[in-house]
Amino acid sequence: MSSLRDEIRAILREEISALMAEPRPAGPETEQVRIASSADLTGFAQDLVRRASDPDFAARVSRGEIVFRLAGAVPVPVSMPVPVVTGPPRAAPETVDKALITERDIAGLGNAARSLRISARSRLTPLARDEARRRGIRIERTER
Repeated sequence: MSSLRDEIRAILREEISALMAEPRPAGPETEQVRIASSADLTGFAQDLVRRASDPDFAARVSRGEIVFRLAGAVPVPVSMPVPVVTGPPRAAPETVDKALITERDIAGLGNAARSLRISARSRLTPLARDEARRRGIRIERTER
C-alpha cells in the first residue's frame, strides 16, 4: 500500500511540474497614456488613428491584447450597488404561529399587512387562503 502511495505521489509530482513549466498566456500589453489637456487627447486620438492603419495593431486592440491606461490615474474603488427604493419601507411580515390558520386570523391582521409568515407545518383553511388572496397578503412559510 505504501509503495502505491509513493508511486501516485511521484506521478502527481511529475504532472504538477509539467503543468507549472508550461508557458502561460501573457496578459494584455498595457500602454500608459498621459492626457492632461484637450491637446493631449487630440494627439492621442491622432496617434491612434495613424497606428490603426497597421492591420495587426488594429486587430490586437480589437481583441483586447493592447489596453490603454491613463498615466497617473487613481484607480476607482469598486463600490457595492446601492439598492433602489421605489416605495415606502415595508413593514415586517406578520407572524402567526398556529397549526391551523382560519379566516378570522387573516381578518385580525392589520390593514397594512402585506405578508404573513407561518411555519411549514401550519395549514390554511380555504377561507383563510381566499381572504389572504383578496387582501393581497403573501404567505411565507418558514422552515421551523
